[in-house]
Parts: sequence; C-alpha cells; structure tokens
Amino acid sequence: MATPPPTPPPPAATASLLKSAILTVFNQRDPALRLSYINQLFVAYPISYSHSSTFHGREALNAHISDLQSRFPPHWTFTTDGVVKTSLDRGMMRWRFGPRTNGERGIVFGTHVVTVQEGRIAQFWIIVEK
Repeated sequence: MATPPPTPPPPAATASLLKSAILTVFNQRDPALRLSYINQLFVAYPISYSHSSTFHGREALNAHISDLQSRFPPHWTFTTDGVVKTSLDRGMMRWRFGPRTNGERGIVFGTHVVTVQEGRIAQFWIIVEK
C-alpha cells in the first residue's frame, strides 16, 4: 500500500513564509541575523534557484543575498504587493527592489516562488523580470 502524500500547508502559512522571506530575509543587511531568519524559515538544506545560479543550503543562500546587497546602496529595499498565490505546497509573490523613497515603485521587479515542506521553505526560485 502506497504512503499518501503529505498534506499541503494552509495557504495562509505559505503566504506568511513568502512574505517573511522577502521582507525579513532579503532586507536584512546583517549576515548573522539574516542567517538566523533563514534558519527559522527554510529547511535544513534548501535549494535556491536564481537566473544565473543554483544555491544549495542555508549558508549559500545567505552568501547570495550578501553579494546582492553589496552591489546596491543600503537604502534599497524589497517590497511586495502583498498578494500571494498558492497551489498545494507551492506559493508565489511578486516583489520590487529599489530606493526606499516616497512614491518610488521599484527599479527591479520579480517573483519569488517556493515549495513548502513541513512548514518551511524547501525550494526557492528567484525570478527577475526587469
């Protein structure tokens, strides 16, 4: 008899993980503090995909974010439209990245897509649109 597939997470849990990954993890400039957030939100060995690379593990994701942040001024931040789309164990949310000024809508746009396992992000796609 086959084992039934795991129950997918509730959409609200996936939405919370995605929002935290974008707003808390990607906006944190202190690598040690960011890694503590990554440890809370991601499985022990997540796989992250960007337009140019694949990162295996929490430390590699943390290093990727540090590299990204080093190329932009500290007043650049990630924001979202707050809308999360979910299907079973997957979720996606659009983001903007750019100067933190009144009325600024972002310079770089993209989408994060995740797969959730046991309440944490297991796979993480970073899709840059502009």
